[in-house]
Amino acid sequence: MNLSADATRKLPIPVTVRIASKSAQLQEILRLQPGSIIELPKRADEDLDVMINSTVIAKGQAVKVGENFGVKITAYRGLPSA
Repeated sequence: MNLSADATRKLPIPVTVRIASKSAQLQEILRLQPGSIIELPKRADEDLDVMINSTVIAKGQAVKVGENFGVKITAYRGLPSA
């Protein structure tokens, strides 16, 4: 099956926005409960990572869009080449 370029561009691709990540000991994870707070190693004013398949393609800032969250792109690196 050969997809045209237009059809390929319409395929849905999952996009992930990562605030930050950190490692934690299993005992810390087992103590988590509703109301627990996980402190992340990132300042609140730093850009977020916009990712496709675990690859950062852009940076952005969290914004409110109506009652939802959104991401305002501040820098675009582009898709990785195949």
